[in-house]
Amino acid sequence: MEFNPTLALNYAREISRPRKVGTREEEKVAQEIACQLVQSGFSVNFQTFQFSTAHGITLSAEILIGLVLILTTILTFGISGWLTLFQAGLLLLLIGLLGPINKKILNSSIRSEDQDRSSLWSSLCWKLGTQYRTKNLIATLPNSSGDPKLPHLYLVAHYDSKSQKLPLVIRIALFTLVIMGSLVFASLNLLISVNEVIAQFSSVIGSIVILCGVPLLFLDYGNDSPGAIDNASGVGLVLHLAEVIADQSAINERLKITILITSAEEAAVMGALAYVQQYEAYLHRQSDGGGLHILNFDGTGVDGKLYNVGSERRFSPSPDTSLISLVRQASEELGFPIGRFSLPGAMFDHIPFAENGFDAVSIIGIGKSTWSVHTPKDSPDKLHIRGFEQAGRMAICVIEKVSGSKINGK
Repeated sequence: MEFNPTLALNYAREISRPRKVGTREEEKVAQEIACQLVQSGFSVNFQTFQFSTAHGITLSAEILIGLVLILTTILTFGISGWLTLFQAGLLLLLIGLLGPINKKILNSSIRSEDQDRSSLWSSLCWKLGTQYRTKNLIATLPNSSGDPKLPHLYLVAHYDSKSQKLPLVIRIALFTLVIMGSLVFASLNLLISVNEVIAQFSSVIGSIVILCGVPLLFLDYGNDSPGAIDNASGVGLVLHLAEVIADQSAINERLKITILITSAEEAAVMGALAYVQQYEAYLHRQSDGGGLHILNFDGTGVDGKLYNVGSERRFSPSPDTSLISLVRQASEELGFPIGRFSLPGAMFDHIPFAENGFDAVSIIGIGKSTWSVHTPKDSPDKLHIRGFEQAGRMAICVIEKVSGSKINGK
């Protein structure tokens, strides 16, 4: 079978309906995806896991603490230089601890069936927030080689959706402004004794941070978005790629391919994190053996430009064979540009893999219709065949490079 972007688009349309994690519709969509993979010749296993929303609650608390520190610093300025320095130091400490604290909370908020979560910290994270139960879909070809010396490629996309009143782009922009603005504010307050003008300027910066931060305290998590772009488009693309790959004997003799359709990406990439936690030892064996690559697709079905999200693997033996390098090579050969996307606060399913040292990259699409993501307007009519064609051709080219063989022998 040749790659046909129209088929990928049609698969995306079929599952474009609200499917928030934990809902009955999400369960139905998971079954539909599994049926399509089975029809394509894959064996499908389900990884069931549970998680809590502790991360969202603690993030709101961290933002609130930071805003209160900024406000009290502004209100108490001039009372004592030491007090100002102390408050600025606390703010810098809070910012510095955000990453480690949130990572620990995320890792402790998941309960897979074979994991012991009896520690006090894990129990606290579990009880702090709402609990959900869902599952990832893991598909492989029954006749695929088990040779550990073969390279292993994961094709990943998430199938859950969500809606929020605050658009995604604005939300990420506000997070960026709050973090960067808080850093500038704290740094300026360390220099207040040097110049009075600096103190006045820091108050302006602090006020802007407070204005940007308040909306982030009231983020909702609804089920009103059909999730066509985010991420029925990624799932539709991966489903058709699986269909194309299934009968490619030359590819499958040289490359092990796993289709991973995750849930709970919209809940701080919990599905991908649950997979890495449960299969980390297996992933490391594959990475140390024939090599491991994780290629994630998110929001690709738009009339716009493709972007890669990620960086070189930390311990890549050969930068020229890293996934991000192969993606760039494919972009040059296919004749369409691919940009680099990097924005603090944006979460994608490749991140839990990359944080554990694996070669992982996300391919995303950004166009005018991307503004509709996480709203009721993210409907099937927003999907565009150009996005499926670009991302599909990119994926095929990368598969050929990793396997050293051509699709259909061409």
